[in-house]
Amino acid sequence: MDTSRIHITPNDFLFNVDEFADGSDPRARCKLFIQPGPYGLNEVADANYYIDNRVPSHEHMNGYETFLVDKGSFEILSLSKKAPVHKGDIVHIMPFTPHSVHCLEDDSIWRAFHQGLWLTPFMIEERAFRDRHKDIYLSPEFKKANATRDKSSWYDYIIPECRDVPPEQIHCIRPYEFAFAEYSFEGISLKLKVGRWETMGLKEVWQLRLEKGFKLSWEETHPFPHLYDVFSGSVRVSLEGMEPFTANTRDLLHIPKFFKGSVEALEDTVLLDIGCQGFLTRYMDEINFYKQKEPKKLKDCAFVKEIMLKNDYHVSFELL
Repeated sequence: MDTSRIHITPNDFLFNVDEFADGSDPRARCKLFIQPGPYGLNEVADANYYIDNRVPSHEHMNGYETFLVDKGSFEILSLSKKAPVHKGDIVHIMPFTPHSVHCLEDDSIWRAFHQGLWLTPFMIEERAFRDRHKDIYLSPEFKKANATRDKSSWYDYIIPECRDVPPEQIHCIRPYEFAFAEYSFEGISLKLKVGRWETMGLKEVWQLRLEKGFKLSWEETHPFPHLYDVFSGSVRVSLEGMEPFTANTRDLLHIPKFFKGSVEALEDTVLLDIGCQGFLTRYMDEINFYKQKEPKKLKDCAFVKEIMLKNDYHVSFELL
């Protein structure tokens, strides 16, 4: 098994391409870290913008975009409203949601986690064609005929008139402290940032806050790949057949299925569980019931594991 792409640092990108292929703003760069997997899940890229760079107002007919403000700040425009977002905020865009992004600070980083879009591979193919046939690529006829980014139609709008509102009034914005649901146990708190109802039922997105020494672990039978973003802090990663290693702030962990291992916080750490395909919300609701009503049952490992398997969730941690 190729383990070279499990620990991905910010400099360990596969491709580095210009964001705007017609050369209109060569300062904006897009770095691809992870190619899309089944259903287009877990495609990861950084877009590096400078002040006044703007993504035109548009909507996608298919696919989902989950963005993390990894550095700096942006302004989000959607459905006649606009609001700023800052480091740690998440923006989740569903199909048929008009949206535009305006960079407010130099060297801001917009980390994209795509689902069902295949955007970055298409960008690479598009630029290869541009380099071979620039005259055709820049022609209005070609642009009109190819206003599709692979499996996602791209519909451009005029620049909309928007009024300033607090971020909480724009549904796609998830401020750093926002949670649809929140659960706490000794050493860990979990915030649901993107619900399964917002991803065509394929995954959830969680923010995990781990205290120093807290450990997540999984057995070799876990059926889904894990995708973690180390938002802050650092973790010690132990995986079967590999020397333990440390993942630091801004690193990515892309762990294959059927691969036993663990992650231990070396300091107070915030992890984003970006590709949670197991039903962690259901699992947490059931566990939280027993925490309140019958806490002794949570000391029975076999009982807890039965609940985990019922909810197709496979990451273990201490509950009491």
